[in-house]
Amino acid sequence: MREIRIPIFPLPNVVFFPKVLLPLHIFEPRYRQMVSDAIGGDQRIGLVLLQEGWEKDYDGAPAVFPVGCLGKMEAHERLAEGRFNILLRGVSRFEITDFVQETPYRIAHVRLLTDRPLRLEPGEQLRQRDQFLHLFEQYLQQVMGIEIEKEMIASASTLEAVVNQVAALLDIPAPQKQQLLQLAAVAERYERLRGIIDQRLRMARVMRRQLIVPQDPSLN
Repeated sequence: MREIRIPIFPLPNVVFFPKVLLPLHIFEPRYRQMVSDAIGGDQRIGLVLLQEGWEKDYDGAPAVFPVGCLGKMEAHERLAEGRFNILLRGVSRFEITDFVQETPYRIAHVRLLTDRPLRLEPGEQLRQRDQFLHLFEQYLQQVMGIEIEKEMIASASTLEAVVNQVAALLDIPAPQKQQLLQLAAVAERYERLRGIIDQRLRMARVMRRQLIVPQDPSLN
């Protein structure tokens, strides 16, 4: 496992995954400096999730989860007052080994982690990818009441990419997404997501049956 040195960007409610695009608006002075430095360097930033209780030391160095995702800047836009819009592409999971700088922003040595891929024949992977996309579309329509944002995952050519996109988009608490990120096996991440979506779809169908109004008013 290769070790590299990267700037660390902690966020309270975002978990980043490999093969996922993430747009961010950067406005804090220390992170504006981080992005400016990254633009002048290798354009890599590591995103991590803040641990519970981060509010007490947010201006300092609050505790973060040790596993995060390395992002490569695909695009950036300089805005007024030194702010930025950036677009990151998830490259690899990593684990922080130690912090080597705390101010103005944190820099860490991280060990890049390798995911255990899905061991499927290409044809079977495409079939399961399409099935999973269809399941997620049903979930968004029947549970969330929205149409699937096809553009967000249309470019996901593999099942692994779709799994990570769904993990990023699914409306579950950030600590639960962090658990998914920490899984080394893509197959396990896939099965856990399917379980969550299947359970919520079943619950939505039960609720709809209970809310059916009888046509005969005398039965009310």
